[in-house]
Amino acid sequence: MQHFTKLAGGLAAVAVLATPSMASAHSDPSVNSVRAHVRNADQALAMVAERVKTNDNAAAAIAMVRNLRQTQAATREARRVEGRSRKAKALRLVADQRNDNVLVLSAIVDEVSDSTQAATATALNYNLKGRETAIARLTSLASTLPAQAQAGIARAIAAIAGNPVPVANIAGALTSGDITPAAQPQLEQALSLASGAMFTGVGQLQQIVGMLPAPAQGPVNMAITRVTGILSSIFATGSPSGATTGGMLSNLPIPTNLPVPCGLPIPKFLPFAKSC
Repeated sequence: MQHFTKLAGGLAAVAVLATPSMASAHSDPSVNSVRAHVRNADQALAMVAERVKTNDNAAAAIAMVRNLRQTQAATREARRVEGRSRKAKALRLVADQRNDNVLVLSAIVDEVSDSTQAATATALNYNLKGRETAIARLTSLASTLPAQAQAGIARAIAAIAGNPVPVANIAGALTSGDITPAAQPQLEQALSLASGAMFTGVGQLQQIVGMLPAPAQGPVNMAITRVTGILSSIFATGSPSGATTGGMLSNLPIPTNLPVPCGLPIPKFLPFAKSC
């Protein structure tokens, strides 16, 4: 038990710091080197999910540390990749991996042992922030890329922003009664980050769509409409599944500083609704 407590403490430190010494950097970073780290991170993530299911908390914690190390290594490699198109490909790999991390961590945070809940929630926040950083960099690159690459970035953003599963997972964990007081603040922050990311995604899609030639704008506009509908369903009814106002989010601390773009049909009674 003492060994596992130390392990959990180490996991929390990794989630917050993810220091560069934890994974070797390539002397010549490339999309392939980023992909190699992503592959390792994904394998470790699968191990996390598998070990949590069998209640092997020590092995799950070790795998989570490995996932975080490899994800951070991929992130560093992507920053160093040269060439706009290659960098965009590398950043998409990182954004996708961090999104996978978010999906798994949000699903297991109320299933891990009490001693590792806070560390898991911290790792969840770390990946939510890292995912948004990667997407923001992709968005800033979009204007310098060919239309085909811009459309690919838009599809990647839409796939992440239009997925309400992390919000539903986090909200479910917060209302489950299984979250420890130590993990509660981190998980509330994760709810704010995950909710805000959906609104930010709409803004990023709105930013990219104007860059595209007319034939390519249709699918992106459809994605904006789809994500907007999901957001309205989540926050207007209080539940990603479209339940009544007394649903999943009704008793949770709804953040007031979400980056809501203009033009979304957000009900005025919500604290983050704003007029433009």
